[in-house]
Amino acid sequence: MINLFKTKQIKEAIDANPKNTQSIINGSEYCICITNDKGYFAFVNDNYCATYGYTREELVGNHFSMVVPENTKAVLNKLHDEYIEKQKEISNIWEVVNKRGELMKINVDARFTDRIDDAPHKITFVEKM
Repeated sequence: MINLFKTKQIKEAIDANPKNTQSIINGSEYCICITNDKGYFAFVNDNYCATYGYTREELVGNHFSMVVPENTKAVLNKLHDEYIEKQKEISNIWEVVNKRGELMKINVDARFTDRIDDAPHKITFVEKM
């Protein structure tokens, strides 16, 4: 289960020192990705890469929907946009797909920051089920 106190601490650390975002998220036991307001990966940590089977270079700069099954892309894109606008997310268990095309179930917590490049970003904490 994702510890909401820990995710809040990580978000606060990023807000306090956004230039160190990559090292902050690499120090976490969670799989973490950070997407910009358009849904493109801005940062991913080593755990996220290992869980999904991609390198950081394969993810950063690409849209988060690359790890989402085709049948849920539209819904999850809409939810991402709504999160950026309202900073509210319904906790849920989602199905995602790794680089090998295998489906995985994940539990997610999200936090909002506007401190990275002075622009809105979604910090997503992922726990594989």
